[in-house]
Amino acid sequence: MRSFPVPFNEEARLKSTREMPGLSGQNDEVFRRISNAAKSLLGCPCAQISIVEEAHLLYRDGTGDFLAEMVRAETLCTHTIMSDSPLIFPDLQQEVQFQGHPMVQAGGFGLRFYIGIPLMLSSGFKVGSLCVFDTEPHPHPSEGMIGAMIELGAAIIATLEQVPAQRVVTPPAEAASNFLTLVGHELRTPLTVMKGALSLMEGRLNDPVNLRLAQSTMRSTEHLAKLIDTILRFSDAETGDLHLNAQPVTLCALMEEMHLAHSPGVDASGKRFDPPHCAVGRAVLMDPDHMRICITSLLLNSILHGGDEMRLWSEFDADGNVLVSVHDTGTLESHVELAELYKPFVVGGSLDKRGAHGGLGLGLPLTRKLVELHSGAFEVLADAQGTTARIRLPKWRLEAVN
Repeated sequence: MRSFPVPFNEEARLKSTREMPGLSGQNDEVFRRISNAAKSLLGCPCAQISIVEEAHLLYRDGTGDFLAEMVRAETLCTHTIMSDSPLIFPDLQQEVQFQGHPMVQAGGFGLRFYIGIPLMLSSGFKVGSLCVFDTEPHPHPSEGMIGAMIELGAAIIATLEQVPAQRVVTPPAEAASNFLTLVGHELRTPLTVMKGALSLMEGRLNDPVNLRLAQSTMRSTEHLAKLIDTILRFSDAETGDLHLNAQPVTLCALMEEMHLAHSPGVDASGKRFDPPHCAVGRAVLMDPDHMRICITSLLLNSILHGGDEMRLWSEFDADGNVLVSVHDTGTLESHVELAELYKPFVVGGSLDKRGAHGGLGLGLPLTRKLVELHSGAFEVLADAQGTTARIRLPKWRLEAVN
């Protein structure tokens, strides 16, 4: 089970990390002084500068030396790069998300206090963090302390980019905002017209089948309008990043909504789609629009390329994590490698035999990235009985709201 989130723009972020000119031994003294200043400022024994790579983190401590690489899943700094502002935990043992973390749990490092300043390049990509931590809890840092830490982070960025510390380079936020406003207007206008026309149609249709189809189309149109609003509100046009709008979501209700929206399409395809089975009766902390995108992608994939029967259900795994699965009776062709299905433009074949040419498109790669943004995992399982696409969300997303 994945224990950390992955930025939506991870590939581009890693490329920017590798291209930093200032990540070299010539800056050892600068990094050493910044680390020492940070831990003195917060009254903590440890401060580090981290660079978050694909599977590991590189650290510089107060001595200026690189420490041994740490596995990314076992660090806290990989969470810091998900934030646009300082990540502050006065007492990590009080945070549900980190109670089982290797750096926090008993028998491990036993960390209690942590503050991480995301290191964001002038391009907008977050490459690491300046972090200070202790095995004892601390009061919440003052605004002055936080401000000073942010300034130290800016000095690190100036060093990594090899620009003078006083030079401030910021992404063209106004241009990005104007772009999003323009795109939002162009997308919302036709949707508004569609919704108006569908409302008129609903009032004039007497045939139950046609009325049901019109109502389903209206729900899909409203769903699309919500998705557009969410994407425009929580995306970064400069870096291609996407942020979670996490909130408590009743998973059973969401699944019922998805079943209602897609049943007409399943019926039209001549397939069977029973009502969903939901064993997760508690609220889950997630981005509801992102999860709608994921479930919709999996259902559409089954409608277009699966077998004659489809199922949607949720349950808990043996460790208490939340599973959301879509199963159909279609099977994968013998030559198809499951790993290839997560790549863009790799697609499936006939209705009951999935191939690697003609239908999976961007749905599964997008689903994987959105699930990983939730610190979750996504997989496709295939056997002689059919194919199952499975979303696995960490159990702390249940405990955080219950």
